[in-house]
Amino acid sequence: MGIENRRFKRVMLKKEVLINGSIRAQGLDLSIGGLYVQTGRDFAVGSHITVTLPLNDKFIHVRARVQNSQPSLGIGIMFIALDLERKNEIEVFIASVTNKVSDAGNKTILLVDDNETSRRINKSRLVLDGYSTLEAKDGIEALDLLTKEKIDLMVLDLYMERLDGFQVLSIMREKPEWKEIPVLVLSARNSSDEVNKAISAGATEFLMKMTTSPIKLSQRIGNYLTRRS
Repeated sequence: MGIENRRFKRVMLKKEVLINGSIRAQGLDLSIGGLYVQTGRDFAVGSHITVTLPLNDKFIHVRARVQNSQPSLGIGIMFIALDLERKNEIEVFIASVTNKVSDAGNKTILLVDDNETSRRINKSRLVLDGYSTLEAKDGIEALDLLTKEKIDLMVLDLYMERLDGFQVLSIMREKPEWKEIPVLVLSARNSSDEVNKAISAGATEFLMKMTTSPIKLSQRIGNYLTRRS
């Protein structure tokens, strides 16, 4: 989904939605900016659709645009022309879900990775486990979010354009307000030199993507946040 949508708080929807009044899809997560759904149908990126959302005890219809489409995973949808009434109804629903999550929901995780599929899969697990989750596709976006949000833990890829993970770590460890935030490096590369370089730069732990499932990642996050609470 678009950069602006990654900054909105997302909650698990876990309800069936309708696309264009007839196509059934499984809602995965919802924010005030958009929706991610799982469906076997392919949709052209940029196409405009109508989505019917079941929110609490009513259905609402919103106009949207397809941001990305991967039939095996789902489609990302951005809401467009959202009027104040519809916006308020979505906000009320998100608040009602947020109030029901576990204490983990008081913790905010920042996922930093230029691979949207990797972010999406890990975010879905973390939201399911009750965490508020923000996303950034590179170090520039990550630092911007750090200045605007209270981040309890960061999951960080190393190799990204504009500003890589090593640079993010160095900057964070020099800032008094950020230096104590746990940073779990999650990388596809795991040579001893890269592991040592990441740890030296300030990584709390180094995890390899191929052997770290979303469930395992959530467990590691829980371990660190429990120690800090």
